[in-house]
Parts: sequence; structure tokens; C-alpha cells
Amino acid sequence: MPLLSIVIPAYNEGAFLGKLLERILAVPCESVGFKTEILVVNDGSKDNTEEVVRGFSQVRCFTQVPNQGKGKAVQRGIREATGDYILIQDADLEYDPDDYLALLEGLKSSDVVYGSRTLGQWTRNGSRLFPGRHPQQGLGPWIAGVLLTLWTALVYQRWITDTLTAYKLYPAKAVKSMKLRTSGFETDHEITAKLIRQGLQISEVPIRYYPRSAEEGKKIKPSDGFIAVWTLLKYRLVS
Repeated sequence: MPLLSIVIPAYNEGAFLGKLLERILAVPCESVGFKTEILVVNDGSKDNTEEVVRGFSQVRCFTQVPNQGKGKAVQRGIREATGDYILIQDADLEYDPDDYLALLEGLKSSDVVYGSRTLGQWTRNGSRLFPGRHPQQGLGPWIAGVLLTLWTALVYQRWITDTLTAYKLYPAKAVKSMKLRTSGFETDHEITAKLIRQGLQISEVPIRYYPRSAEEGKKIKPSDGFIAVWTLLKYRLVS
């Protein structure tokens, strides 16, 4: 039975992490043919993130000091993972671990599977004024997502409805072989670029999404959108 490594980069997420881990542990991945391991990379948190993780004997915890950025935390998780596949999971409750089953099923027809919030909203709500946008998602982040979809299509000739999703399921061999050079949120886009350049097929499945605000702890900023544009272009031109 193949092993799925669930990598959770966490920075000051003690308020959410305990409930998230409980929900992950309740997901019956074995029903679709996968064993699991859970790895949390505590990226220099100043709250009780590490204490919460240490309360779960089934979870491996790695601490980086000082804070090095989400990208570096993801890279640490990839290095430490022992599974055949690696799934990136944000440490908050914006995403539903019950969607793991759909992601894993997607591997039957694809090399890589992304969970699409856009397709999830479209499936549930159909076409609206702003198709694929959650009613509680800010208009700015939604527009940024649309623009990155168009930019990816232009630069790579690949249509990915939600390049910004935090649910990305990778074959471990592919991402472990990469020399990743970024350190922030843009690491996701560096990986996407390199997967495409390796010729791997990326498919998407609809997922649920429960957006939180900056006041609730969301960390991504408008400037990260511009960095994403540059990252996708850069890794189209250089190895």
C-alpha cells in the first residue's frame, strides 16, 4: 500500500492546528488504498504551535528557528517525507481534509493533482457574477487567482483554474529531485513550473474552501501576487 506524506508548514497556528490534526487523523485514506504519515514543520512560531503538535504521538514535528518562510518549511517537509506521494496542507482550517479522498482518486488518471477552490465553488454555486469565487473571499484575491490562471496559460500553455490552491498532491520522486530556490509563498509556483517542464500531467478536482481574513491570521499579501507572476516567468526561462 503506497504511503502519503501530509506536510503541514505552520507559523503561529496553535489556535487551529489541534482541530486540523484531529480532522486529518479521521480521514479514512486506507479506503482508497493509502497509508499516511503527518509531518508538521514549525517555522519559528512564537505561540504554542509546537506544544500542540507534540500532543499528537502520530505526528512528526520539525522546528526551524528563526522563521524562514513557507517555502523553506515546505522544502523541509519534502526532505523529511518518506512517502510515495506528498500532499501540502495549510495549518489553518480553510481547507477540508475530507477532500483528500478526491485528491487521491485523481491519481488514477494523472501524475499530479491540485485541489481547485474555483471548481469547487463552480460545482456548488454554478455561474455567478464572479464565477468560482467564494462569497466570503475578497475580490482582490479572486482577481489575483484569475490573472495567475491566465498568466500560466500564456507562459506554459497549461490551464490551471487555481494555481494558488494550498492543496497540491505531488509524486515524491518528482519534487525530491528538484533544487528549489525560493523561500516564500512563491515556492508553490516554482514547483508548478518545474512539474510542467518535467512533462508531468496536472489535473484538478473540486474542493471545499472556507476563507479567513487577515484579522483571523491569513498571511498572504498583495505583493505575493506580483512575486508569483515573476516566479512563473523566471522558471519558464531558466532551469
